[in-house]
Amino acid sequence: MALAATTMHRRLPPRFATALITFTLVLVVAAAVPTTVVLAVAFAGHTPWFDRQIEWCMHTIGDHEPVPTWLAALAAAWLPIGGVRVARVVRARRRLACRDHGPLVVADDPAPYAVTMPGRGGRIVVSTGLMDSLDEREAAVVLAHEAAHARFRHDRFVYLAGLVTAALPVLWFLTRRLRFSVERWADESAAETCGDRQFVAVTLGKVALIDTAPVAWAGFANLNVFGRVRLLLMPPASPPRAPGQLALAVALGLVGAATVQQLTHIPHLLHELCH
Repeated sequence: MALAATTMHRRLPPRFATALITFTLVLVVAAAVPTTVVLAVAFAGHTPWFDRQIEWCMHTIGDHEPVPTWLAALAAAWLPIGGVRVARVVRARRRLACRDHGPLVVADDPAPYAVTMPGRGGRIVVSTGLMDSLDEREAAVVLAHEAAHARFRHDRFVYLAGLVTAALPVLWFLTRRLRFSVERWADESAAETCGDRQFVAVTLGKVALIDTAPVAWAGFANLNVFGRVRLLLMPPASPPRAPGQLALAVALGLVGAATVQQLTHIPHLLHELCH
């Protein structure tokens, strides 16, 4: 359902697509994380280290079948691993976060890169290696792209994608769509600032050929450059018409209903644990 809700993300305006995928991702996580915890606790209830077993996972609840042992064991094994991975993402965010606004930072580094640091400061860092490879107009495109990341706080979306990928790697297809839409958003903002979509596309392709440095957060040429260039060479996407909006609403409604249905398991578990 989540995949269906975001299958049209390339055809939507990037700001709209980012909001759609973020909403879908939050719904899916709201169902997946509690479900993983429930499965892990259900598995623990069957181990000899517990004084009593949890009847919830031994019998059916409504129309549901008993929890498969292998699935519960997998959830129990993954829970601490996912917690450690999430903690690493949080630490990386805190280490890199820039809270105070400041001027553009030009790093004396031959490696070519341009990144926007996370945090409300939105500090932009570019290397001399990249600036020396671009003319004045191309450099303006790169800076306009990075300024869009800072102005619209795209680091929050990247942070969310990192947390979700760390906790639930199976949702990589959604987090990748989110990152792609964020980059498209910055591309479109740069095109509006510079007034030439084709030139922005050419600059993006040029930087991609020389920008080989890994980046931790939002960088100019770090995700599906071919797809972004192709979309820049096309007319800007328009918001979906009424039928498209209805289809998206139905898809999100189904995801939301599935989320609520999964969350109804929590009271049953709490009842068994407390009684």
